[in-house]
Amino acid sequence: MQMNIVAQTQPSLDEDAAGRYEDPLDQDTFDDAVIVTTRRGLVRLALVASETASRFAREQVAIDPMVWMLTPRRIFGGRAAIDGCLAREECLRAVVLHGLAMEMDADPAVIDALADDDEDADDIETGDDDGQYGNVASLAECGLRGPRLWTSFLVAQNETGSVQAFDALIAVDRREAEERLRARHGARLADDMRIVEGFDPNLPLAEALISPALADMLAQVAADPASPLAEGLSVSVMQRFAT
Repeated sequence: MQMNIVAQTQPSLDEDAAGRYEDPLDQDTFDDAVIVTTRRGLVRLALVASETASRFAREQVAIDPMVWMLTPRRIFGGRAAIDGCLAREECLRAVVLHGLAMEMDADPAVIDALADDDEDADDIETGDDDGQYGNVASLAECGLRGPRLWTSFLVAQNETGSVQAFDALIAVDRREAEERLRARHGARLADDMRIVEGFDPNLPLAEALISPALADMLAQVAADPASPLAEGLSVSVMQRFAT
């Protein structure tokens, strides 16, 4: 699971894919479309709008969040978010899409597969009542450990300004994590990185750079790095501030 933050461009609000939209500041008219929903549906829509705007601001994405909400997308079966996100399934897909910093659209089956993998991992029982496997030592007991979650934080200054970065990846040990981060960011920045095993969502830089949905996912991966959710995980979030 590769997650890199990429800025993309999109048309302004008056150039949406449908070529039209209802001006929210105009008076209602008799031919306005009537939408029947529940208060819960409206809360879902508000949640997705909030997640969208927060992500675009955090990642400095060059897209108007309103355009994203009004443009038909595959993730909502060809509908716009304002229509699709009233339903629970589409709302969850949008939260996962933004929480994992994926592309601006995705195949619904891909999003659902991620959610299914997470649920399957939660269903796996960790104990066995009849003691059938009681004589099998764990990896930790044998002095061996499998791949684990490693996270790193960086705050650095260069000739053009300041850089803040967060990375998360699965590696068997600190050395592998350091080598991969060095290859990703270069030796100059990698030397300033603070690399730790696991994930602490309460660190100030984590709260500043990472969405709640992504933080929750990383906490699950840290607790069970052998789960399907962790397979191939690689996250990189960076902010640059010019001086």
